[in-house]
Amino acid sequence: MASFPIDVLVEIFLWLSVKPLVRFRCVCKSWNSLLTSPFFIKAYLERSIKLHKFDLLKYDFNNISRVQIHYSPKNELSNLNTSFIKDGEKFKLVGSCNGIACLSSFNGEIPHHSKIFLWNPSTGENITLPQPSHHVSNLVGFGFNPLSGHPDDFSIVNMNIYFEQHSNYTSQVEVYSFRRNCWKQLGNIFPPPLTRHIGNQVIFKNFICWCPCFYLDGELVAFLILFNVGQDDFQKIALPDIMPLGEKVISLLEGCLSVIAHNSSTENFEVWIMKEFGICKSWIKLYTTGVSTGRLLSYRPVGFANSGEVFFIHTFYMGLRFKSPSHLAPYNIQSEKFEEFNVEVDWYDTTQLVTCLESLISLSSTNNVKH
Repeated sequence: MASFPIDVLVEIFLWLSVKPLVRFRCVCKSWNSLLTSPFFIKAYLERSIKLHKFDLLKYDFNNISRVQIHYSPKNELSNLNTSFIKDGEKFKLVGSCNGIACLSSFNGEIPHHSKIFLWNPSTGENITLPQPSHHVSNLVGFGFNPLSGHPDDFSIVNMNIYFEQHSNYTSQVEVYSFRRNCWKQLGNIFPPPLTRHIGNQVIFKNFICWCPCFYLDGELVAFLILFNVGQDDFQKIALPDIMPLGEKVISLLEGCLSVIAHNSSTENFEVWIMKEFGICKSWIKLYTTGVSTGRLLSYRPVGFANSGEVFFIHTFYMGLRFKSPSHLAPYNIQSEKFEEFNVEVDWYDTTQLVTCLESLISLSSTNNVKH
């Protein structure tokens, strides 16, 4: 193998999954140097976008949090080891970028026991972030600054809200930089009006994006809220008036920000995308799903899988107080049918679905691509 030209060796390595590449580091010093070089790590990420994508599915069952890899289109699951999180400690999957996932645990009774973790599911490597000045909130965002040129330029946003009289509140926002290994306090910059619940997040370019829906003075309000990782500030983007006012889940589709919106008048779900980022008039409705929800039968969207399927949580209500167990239900857009997927979950709000890449980015301070 020593006679192989370096460009041929690189091309071979780029087609392989992470597990053999990690083993190959032990073959010789030259292979270790190549496979841990910033050049190869970036090249592997670019190839992973086409070859090495998978879905991370996080849910709670029997009051225990777990994360599994979802393989499309067979709808198979494979367990992942999250033993680095204390046994019995519930957590949520904040997001994933460049193959690194962010997890957070929130302990409402003992807030200072809450923690944030970064984790590479492909290698199993993980770290626990240092504690911020204010305790880890249940409002945590995870993003990346692609403008820096470094594939590990991650930022974690911790947003604490302190409610006062007359429904007023102040906020304390802090941002952790992975490359600098420190927290920076941004102060009271969380945009009003918002609540303690802003829904799921997606990462789009250098923005962490949410689509909170809540009632304000008796009316349902929804808009996009974005945190610019490069500039450490928030901005709001209005949604078009023609979009349904019902509950929304933000996602990515066809390289654009998308929203799965519940139309309360038809009880169907509509999929919208913003063709030009930041331009309200560029929102278009792609299609309406054949899924409908009612008083006895409830469907709530989780998000898009890598295959394009929409994952819903299905619950059947038997009277006012009783309901059947909730199940994850993948909906095939082409066939307009649900597929077999016997996965039971405790609750909708504890379920997240994100697309992840295989990645060689290391979370170790000694092996990282920082420079």
